[in-house]
Amino acid sequence: MVNAKKVLCGIKVGEHSRSRADILKEVQERVLSQGCDIVYLRPQKLEYLSAEDYRQIAGFLAEHRVCFNFGFKEQMKYQQKDPSVDCQFSAETVKMLLEAGGEYFLGNCCSEPGTATACNFAGYYKVFRTKQKTDCVDMKEAHDEFVSHVRKFVLDNRSAGMPMLLVCEATALSKYSLEAGIDVPMLEVMNGDPDVLLPSVRGAARGYNTKFWGALIAHEWYGGRRHTDPLKQKRLELSWKMCYLSGADFMTLESGDEAVHSYGEEHSRDSVICANYRKMVADMSAFCREDLRPAGGPKVKLAFVSGRYDSWGGFCGSSVWNQFLREEWGYGSAEYSWRILDELGSRRKWSDIANHGDQDLSAGALYDIIPIESDLETLCGYERLVFLGWNTMTDEDMDKLTQYVRRGGKLLMAAAHLNCNTARGGSLLLPSQEKLEALFGCVFNGKSLRTNSGTKFRRNSLDQQMLYPGCDTFLSDPLYSAGYTEYLDVKLLGAQPVGYLSDTFWGKQENGFYTVVENRVGQGIATLVTCSSYPGDSALFPLYRAIVREWVSASARNSDVRVLGSDRLRWAQYPGGKLYLLNTDFDLPIAVKIIRNGREECVTLNPLELRAVD
Repeated sequence: MVNAKKVLCGIKVGEHSRSRADILKEVQERVLSQGCDIVYLRPQKLEYLSAEDYRQIAGFLAEHRVCFNFGFKEQMKYQQKDPSVDCQFSAETVKMLLEAGGEYFLGNCCSEPGTATACNFAGYYKVFRTKQKTDCVDMKEAHDEFVSHVRKFVLDNRSAGMPMLLVCEATALSKYSLEAGIDVPMLEVMNGDPDVLLPSVRGAARGYNTKFWGALIAHEWYGGRRHTDPLKQKRLELSWKMCYLSGADFMTLESGDEAVHSYGEEHSRDSVICANYRKMVADMSAFCREDLRPAGGPKVKLAFVSGRYDSWGGFCGSSVWNQFLREEWGYGSAEYSWRILDELGSRRKWSDIANHGDQDLSAGALYDIIPIESDLETLCGYERLVFLGWNTMTDEDMDKLTQYVRRGGKLLMAAAHLNCNTARGGSLLLPSQEKLEALFGCVFNGKSLRTNSGTKFRRNSLDQQMLYPGCDTFLSDPLYSAGYTEYLDVKLLGAQPVGYLSDTFWGKQENGFYTVVENRVGQGIATLVTCSSYPGDSALFPLYRAIVREWVSASARNSDVRVLGSDRLRWAQYPGGKLYLLNTDFDLPIAVKIIRNGREECVTLNPLELRAVD
């Protein structure tokens, strides 16, 4: 029998309260009356509450079996007697909270370090007074600055005796807070694209083997700037349901249920807008109580690798690691590579000749964004790994990836991902030929060609699930020519070419260069695109995107469950075979076909419907 795990559902309180009585009233009206079982407490000013107030609040919540954590914002530093300390509680107060709250006291939460110190705009940086070095020499130093910033919060809170530390992150950088010692990641949802950022927090949690992960739904501020817009209200419902389907262990609403004061609009608690927020909280709390979602999170076969020192955030500014006003530190081809994910929620166009098979499996299934820092056992939990954005390769990572492939994994990367150079815009420094041969069955011979030629594929891949758009005769037009970029010449030492650089209809190639090579290592296959640019380079993007899209389809072909539906369908499979289907269409029902164990089942989902299918 598969174990089930109850998902906690709640609200953030305290931001507009000035006393213990106010907060307890909030808890009674906004939490207990809605059937919630978790609270995110974040008073606006520290002076509003004493240690005894905190003890009383903790005892009240524990008595009603409501889990709770506190939040720490950067601005709180300047309310304390000692602004250098990143913890608003003394050791004595933490001890009182533990005694009164017991197992329901989850700890303290660091608020949005990625947004503040890695993915911000220069103007925000000045207002928040964040002390950060903005003239770092390379990606490693910038990464180290960020990790040390979060680690200080960790050390200060550990010194005070905090039982657990959370991070509320609005970007894709949760993994660096976990590297710094944070225990539990939480995504601020709706700041960026949930289809992309939910996989990032789930992947970070899996990569660092955290107990659980959660979501803070920031819909008032980030679900749309017109509060009375009907689609914004529908989007609120989908944000909750997408978090549940994606595997969040707890979900809290940031605001909107008590009053709305944003974007020049004023809506009181009695308004239809706020009533809808409350209804959504109550409905999801009831759903979480009634549904037995299997423990372990959704089953995911394909993961995109978040590379070493990658600072792509998926939200807010586009200066890498907050290194403002230096153009070489602005987003470039490495960060643009992540745009490939923007289209994975949609099927390929009907006219796409590279979409093969008896069914269109090019979209719908979940993926993770997994840290390169993950251990080998975690990586081996995925059938396929794909590199997209910045990566600084190390010998240890090369060895780990080789072992991953040897154990049966399938790996895709470009030559740019092999770069060992930590410098932004630095020259290509490759791993040793020994390590390149061990993983990819080839070495680079020092030659390169800058060209705008296209690619011709072999018909057959070493990976039997892969269906490249190739033919045996090679009498065909080259594909995916999109401008000038550089390909590296390789000497094959066991690898097999599957893509050939070509500028002619007749034959394989004119110049002896391969664009894509495959190598069998043990039970797995390593695939290398020989371009020295990142996939976000406009000249490489169409080729790399086509390969990624086929990898997604290949992963689905090799699955015991197939779920077919429109582009608006999101679905997840959990341990034991339970499925969750979500129709993200605002207006129309969609038909869904489930194929498993040789049987077909057809269901129709109403607009916005989340359905569990055993």
